[in-house]
Amino acid sequence: MKTINFLIILLSFSITVTAQQSFFETIDAHGPDATYQVYGDLYKNDKGEPAAQEVTTYKNKIEKHQYQGLPSGITISKVLDDGKTALSSNYNGISISAIKYVGFPNTSILHHTGYNRGYVAFDNYIFFLHGISKDQTGFSEIRSIMILDGSASKTGKKKKKGKFWKQLKEAALNERPSGEGSSPEYKELMAKDPEKLVREYLKKMKEKQASYTMTSQDRKNLETLYNGAKADDAYAKKKNDEYWASEEGQAILENRRRAEGASRTDNVTLKNNSSSTIYIGSNGSNNRGTEIGPGRTAVWSCKRDGYLQTVTKVSNTRSFKSTTSKVYTANSGCGDTININ
Repeated sequence: MKTINFLIILLSFSITVTAQQSFFETIDAHGPDATYQVYGDLYKNDKGEPAAQEVTTYKNKIEKHQYQGLPSGITISKVLDDGKTALSSNYNGISISAIKYVGFPNTSILHHTGYNRGYVAFDNYIFFLHGISKDQTGFSEIRSIMILDGSASKTGKKKKKGKFWKQLKEAALNERPSGEGSSPEYKELMAKDPEKLVREYLKKMKEKQASYTMTSQDRKNLETLYNGAKADDAYAKKKNDEYWASEEGQAILENRRRAEGASRTDNVTLKNNSSSTIYIGSNGSNNRGTEIGPGRTAVWSCKRDGYLQTVTKVSNTRSFKSTTSKVYTANSGCGDTININ
């Protein structure tokens, strides 16, 4: 009896340790050849159960990036049915300096601070979170889910053979709404309540991070990563500046300036300084004109007279008619801003 209890304690301990693996430890555990089933955002279906729509046209693969021997981020690629691949998402912290490693070196979230979203990875799952909380233990929604393909438990009760009608009835009761996942891996995850699972993981990792003291080497490693990102930004800026200074770049800029100049001379900006929405139409027009809200502006053809319109409402139908009140005279203010008071 004591032996059984001891085994249960060991099993419980191993599960806890696995759940507290860092982001990159989880990716390493999956291996470089891992493929992932792909699902959309998490929601509650009509039965009140957690659910997600399955992507059936491709699976995902992940490439882990390193910088000077340190894990720096990931890129995610779609693997189509014909074997072709296409880049899906870039979360490499060297090429995107807005990406931070939450809780380094015990990284829990690969966090894009610009968009406040990021990836969390543990066990057989990778979750893409939006609206990450300030304490980095919460989030507003799970926008996509990746499940390690082939990771479903091999154990389970063998289904008993039943009569045809009994089997048919069970199939009808267990039928999933259209588009929802149906793989064994998907069913295992949904049975665990994914949202609760992620929140618990982030809280446990926060505790682990709080109890960990960064070493001098940890600080050097983190500085190396962030300096690498700064150097990459500087290199990209240098190459961009060189291109726009080149003959080809200058030609493109000149064409843009000409196009913008032509646009300015062809149009006039009308600004509504009144407290009501107004409509501007051509002379004698019965069509709805250009709407300009209070304090707002609109672009108007500089070669066309502009008149205030009246708006008549009958039931749910509105009709428009230009008045004789002219607010702009053709060719009188091309490229300028005309105030309408």
